[in-house]
Order: sequence, then C-alpha cells, then structure tokens
Amino acid sequence: MSLAPVSPLPVGAPDTNRIALRDVRKTFQLKPGQSVTLDGRLSDRIPVLSGVDLDIRQGEFVTIVGPSGSGKSVLLDIIAGLTQATNGFAAIDGHKVSRPHRETAYVFQQYALFPWRTALQNIEYPLEVRGVGRAARRERAQHFLNLFGLKGFEDRYPSQLSGGMQQRVAIARALATDPQVLLMDEPFAALDAQTRDILQSELLRIWEQIRTTVVFVTHSIDEAIFLADRIVVMTARPAQVKETIAVDLPRPRDIEIRNSAAFNAYRARVWDALREEVSKAQRDWALASAYNA
Repeated sequence: MSLAPVSPLPVGAPDTNRIALRDVRKTFQLKPGQSVTLDGRLSDRIPVLSGVDLDIRQGEFVTIVGPSGSGKSVLLDIIAGLTQATNGFAAIDGHKVSRPHRETAYVFQQYALFPWRTALQNIEYPLEVRGVGRAARRERAQHFLNLFGLKGFEDRYPSQLSGGMQQRVAIARALATDPQVLLMDEPFAALDAQTRDILQSELLRIWEQIRTTVVFVTHSIDEAIFLADRIVVMTARPAQVKETIAVDLPRPRDIEIRNSAAFNAYRARVWDALREEVSKAQRDWALASAYNA
C-alpha cells in the first residue's frame, strides 16, 4: 500500500478542523448475479452512507455508535483513504483524502500483527518502512512498548501473547509514527470485559499525553461515553449523522466514573438516540430475509 500526501481541497472549501466530512455518500455495487431487497424491490446496489456531514477538531476524541451494518467502518475507511466516497469527500487539515497517507494510522478489530516478528519488531515496522534508522526506531518502539506496560515482552511473538497484549502492540505500532489522526475500528470488541476495561483506561492515559485526534467506532455505549469528548450517533443504513452528544465528564477518567449519576444520564441519552435506529435496522433485516426466503 503506497503512502501519499492528500490532495488540496477546492478553493473556498470550508475546513478549519482536523477532519471534515462533507455530504459523504457510499453505494456498493454487488457482484454479477447478486441482489438485495430494498423497499420491496431487488437491487444490485447497496447504499451504505447517505450524506454524512461532520467536523472533528484537532486533538478531539470522537466515538461513533450506530446499528450493525450502518456503515461506521466504511466511514473510517473513507477517512483513511482505503475506499473512495461515491459522492462528497473527507478531508484532513484542509486537504481532500484520496489515498492512504502518512498522517493517519488505523487500528483494526483484528490484531493484524506479523506473526514472524516479535512485539518490538512489529512496532518498529512502520518506522522501518519510512526509513528511520535502526537505533532510532528501536528506541521509539521500546518507548511505546513501555508506555503500554509491555516491558519484558519485547522478544515475544504474537502467538506467545494474550489477545489484550497483541492489541496493545497493534495500538503501539500505530502510535509509533506520531500520527495526526488515529482511526480505531472496534479494537477491543474481541476482548473479555476485564481486559477491555483495562485497555480503555490505558488508551486514555496515553492519549492524554499525546492528544492525537482519535475516531473510534464501537457498539458499546459505555465504551463510547467513557472514552469520548463527543459521541456521534449514526442512523440505520443508509446512514447519516443523527445526533452528536458532547460528553462533559471530567478528565482524567477512571473506571469509577461509570457508576456516577452523570454517566448514567449519558447512557440513557445515547440509548434513547439509538433505540429507534436499532429497531429500524432489525426490521429492515427481517424484511430483507422474508423477501429473499
């Protein structure tokens, strides 16, 4: 995958934010012979995003929640330059995104580590690709390994690490390049509840130090509230932004804040925004299944 600077926005494009999304739409063309039922009719296209507009400020931690299949991951891919919007655009620092670029790092739900590389070597890899000298990249990789509490595991291979440790390595690898934007697609979804809580706190602790801009997709309302400055609630597919909710909880945050009245109020508010969309998504799936039976 090549890395390239993003191209400039058209003159006069409104963007004073780190990330700007303008009327982002995405429709997928199915393979020949495939079809889906939409509004009672067969179609060979699936509209996933339907005019997403969003601004994300520098250093902001934004979480995105929405029904399953609402296009949250697709939206991250568009910001990352991994797929192109059918209409509209994503921009970073006033430059239109058209390809993967050096300012963005991506952490996937799967750990995506090289099994033949040790933990330290996995973190070193993106620095190696960029031509950073051996001593410098080793020092930086060791720094992030230590930040994530993995000192002493430098020489372990992924198969020798727990799932939580592997994801720590994956996040450390993403941060080692000092990205301006960190995209995270349900990175803790496969972990047990205790490990997930620990890694949420670890991520916040490190983010408080580096303040990179984070866009984090999750299905967990509690996770969305605990991490975020703002929560973006998406509609059912084809998705738009239904509501953005500012999270006015003090930082730094610890796990005890989840028991507070304020946290419970946010939980109720987010679920209130989501409830109708989740129900709609379930009805659409049931209807599609009935037509295709």
